[in-house]
Amino acid sequence: MNDTNRTAEGVERPETAARRAWHLAWDFGSAEVQALGGMLGPVSLRLDDERELDIMHVAPWASTTGAASLPGLLRRMRGEWPCVPFGRTDDPGPLPPGWQRAHAGDDGWMHGYAANHRWSCVSATPHRVHLAIDYPADSAIARIERVIAVDPRAAALDISLSIVSRRPSRLPLGLHPTFRIPATPGRVQVVLGEHAGIHSYPTAAPGAVSRLLPDMRSRALSAMAGVDGALDLSQLPLTMPTEELMQVRALAAAGKAPPFALRYLDYDACVGLWWDTVQLPDLMLWISNGGRINFPWMSRHLAIGAEPVNSLFDLGRVARAPAGHPLADRLGVALHPEAPWRTRYRIAAWPNATPPTR
Repeated sequence: MNDTNRTAEGVERPETAARRAWHLAWDFGSAEVQALGGMLGPVSLRLDDERELDIMHVAPWASTTGAASLPGLLRRMRGEWPCVPFGRTDDPGPLPPGWQRAHAGDDGWMHGYAANHRWSCVSATPHRVHLAIDYPADSAIARIERVIAVDPRAAALDISLSIVSRRPSRLPLGLHPTFRIPATPGRVQVVLGEHAGIHSYPTAAPGAVSRLLPDMRSRALSAMAGVDGALDLSQLPLTMPTEELMQVRALAAAGKAPPFALRYLDYDACVGLWWDTVQLPDLMLWISNGGRINFPWMSRHLAIGAEPVNSLFDLGRVARAPAGHPLADRLGVALHPEAPWRTRYRIAAWPNATPPTR
C-alpha cells in the first residue's frame, strides 16, 4: 500500500477498505487478516532469535481454482474468525432418542453471515487491524466489529469482538480458532484445563469417518469412548483417518495457564488460547484428521479447531438436546440493542522453558 492510503499518523484511510488483506508485523511475529470472513491467518510467532512457529491453519485448497465455487466460509478458510451465530443450518440427520430438530431461523449461513462475506476495514496499522461488517436488514444482528492487535512485548495477539443488535435475541455464539497440525503422527499434544467432561457429537457428520461413540461423555481426551474401545485424541495427528466433533463442558484455566493449549514437540514450544469462560463456558473441539472424503477435503485435511462457545455443539440452530442432557442449557448468548455484547481473547506462543503470559 502506498503512502497516499494512510493518514499522517500511519492509519489506513477508509477508502482502502476494499483491499483483500491487511498485514501485521512486529518484533515477535507477523500475521495476515483477510476481508473474506474477517479471517486471521496465516500467523507466524517468533519464539527466539532462531525459531518461528506457524500456528494458524490454512486450508490446502485455499486460492486454488476449484475453491471458487465453494461457500465463502470454505473458499479461503484459515486461522481464526467469529461465528455469529455459531453453527450449522443444514439438516443434522438422525439424532439420538429424545433429541429434537429445531427451525434454523432467518440466517441460512453456516457459522453466520460474517463468516461468509467480506468485512470492511475501519482502520489498519502494522500493529492493529479494525474490521467491521453490517448484517442484512432483516437480521437481529446489525453490525459486528473486531480488532486484532499485536502485543508489542510478546509473541501474542489480542482480539476483541463487539456485536450490535437490532432487537433482543438469544443466539448461539462462538469463536473459531483453527490451529496448524504438522503431518508427523503424535507430535502435537492437546492440553486442556479443568473441565466437567467431554461430550461426543450426537450424530454422524456427512461424508466423514468418525471413531467415537455418539452422544457419550468421557472424562479425558486421552480416553474417549470409541467404537473400538478407548481412543486417545490428546496426541495429534492420529495414524488413521477420522473426523471428530466434541464439546468440553465448563472448561477453566488455572492461574496464568490457558484453558486450551497445544504443545508442539518438534519445536519445544506451546501455543495457548485464553478467553472469557463465563461468557463462553465450553470449548468445541474439531479434530480434522483426514476423515472427510468429499471435495474439498479429499482426505487431506489436518487441523484442530478450538472453538470457545455458548452453544449446543454446532447444533444450537437446528436441534435441541433432551432436558436432562448436560449440554441442554447451552442456549446461547442474550443480545440486546441497548448495549453491544463484547468479548476479548488472546492467542500466544512461548518456548516450553518460559511460562505463558497473559
